Amino acid sequence: MEDLDDATIDDLFGVLSKYVRLRERAAHLTVRTADDGALETAAYKCLFHLAGEPMRTSRLAEIMVADPSTVSRHVGSLVDLGYVRREADPDDGRATLLVATDAGVARAGEIRAHRRARLHKLLDGWSDVELDTLVALLTRFVDAAEELISFEKGSAT
Repeated sequence: MEDLDDATIDDLFGVLSKYVRLRERAAHLTVRTADDGALETAAYKCLFHLAGEPMRTSRLAEIMVADPSTVSRHVGSLVDLGYVRREADPDDGRATLLVATDAGVARAGEIRAHRRARLHKLLDGWSDVELDTLVALLTRFVDAAEELISFEKGSAT
């Protein structure tokens, strides 16, 4: 394994920290509306997944890499807004599926369109090769981080 420069690693942490702060600030500005202004950004992330397919809370928590109780709270907010409904799982009537309503699918689509428009502005002037490289490297980084965190979590038990 190649030795990595500590100064460059520190620069990476700095850039990532700055990005996270900017992302959090931007998320609060872009998803607020009069009808759902109090909804947390994480709830929208739940909605994006549910707009793609119905699933149980446990599966959604797994995908979100979040505690089921936290996901349940977000889902409750989405249900209150009419974006998600709970239905009996046809494969197991004792279990509940979370299903995005038409309003929820539409809201997720609106937010995705807004997000894409902002990214088009942000990435204006980038070539397809540069964007493909960014996606590939970020995917590699996030996958490695997920693997490390999963390993460390398993080692702690």
